[in-house]
Amino acid sequence: MTFRSSPSSIFSSVQNCFGAAAGTVTVAILMVICSINCEKNNDLNRSEIPAPRIISFAPSITETIFALGAQEHLAGVTDFCFWPPEAKRLPKVGGYIDPNFEQIVRLKPDVAILLKEHGALIEFLTKHKVRIVRIDNENISGIFNSISLIGDACGVPDQADSLIKTMSKSLHGRAPYCSRKPRILFCVGRDKPGSGTIGSVFCAGPKSFYSELIDYAGGENAFTDTLFAYPSVAGEGIIHMAPDIIIDAMASNKSMDSESVGGDWNELDMVPAVKIGAVYPLTGTYVSIPGPRITDICKDIRKCIEDWQTRSARGSACLRFK
Repeated sequence: MTFRSSPSSIFSSVQNCFGAAAGTVTVAILMVICSINCEKNNDLNRSEIPAPRIISFAPSITETIFALGAQEHLAGVTDFCFWPPEAKRLPKVGGYIDPNFEQIVRLKPDVAILLKEHGALIEFLTKHKVRIVRIDNENISGIFNSISLIGDACGVPDQADSLIKTMSKSLHGRAPYCSRKPRILFCVGRDKPGSGTIGSVFCAGPKSFYSELIDYAGGENAFTDTLFAYPSVAGEGIIHMAPDIIIDAMASNKSMDSESVGGDWNELDMVPAVKIGAVYPLTGTYVSIPGPRITDICKDIRKCIEDWQTRSARGSACLRFK
């Protein structure tokens, strides 16, 4: 049905035919007409709004945008955005310490999504009238909030909510049953990996998202007495902590094999984890990225705990790496 008359003429016609008592019915009709017209106008406005061009300034941001199915918005990514493989084909805007300002201008972004540590970029992006979305993914709550912010920036808030629910369900999955929780030392970096010795080790402290993942997986962080997210500890400190499990995240050491990296720990053979060979290098590229794939890290930790259970049960005295 097409209404060619104005709302006011419709109102007059109805009154002439049915009298003033028809006013209530007329108001209802007018509300329906306005609702239909508003919907049509909103649809037209939505179709006229161009999709925002977004530059991602961190691998975790890029992975999140792809996980949300919003990759068509990506105008550029960093030199270190390798996942998913499609990200490698996108224009590059440099790295954390050396952003390519000329390329950023050339790509004409509407939105820049970056970490709170990217302070140097703020002034430049503001000068060029680029909308800035800053995220903080230091812990799991921050990671979930980042997904929400990115979903809003991409215009896909429902997909963001769905992704968060899926990740939360995975994290709360069944952990291995243990008579006691194993104490886990999660190494995120160290001096001279593959050299046969253990120097300074950077560990996941209680304020890191890794510590939360350890809890979800059914373990407990061996490093608890610090306010830092990633404190440094020497070999003596590790001996004092006496971890049951050592996880060595070596995602950045692509040139080294896991046996070489894991073998460094043999010099600490008095540590419970080393005694039974419960030292596990993690080589996945996702290990150092606080994004949607933290669920894979949690699964890896659970597998380490399951293997530790087996080794503990049989009292293995052999070292995992020779």
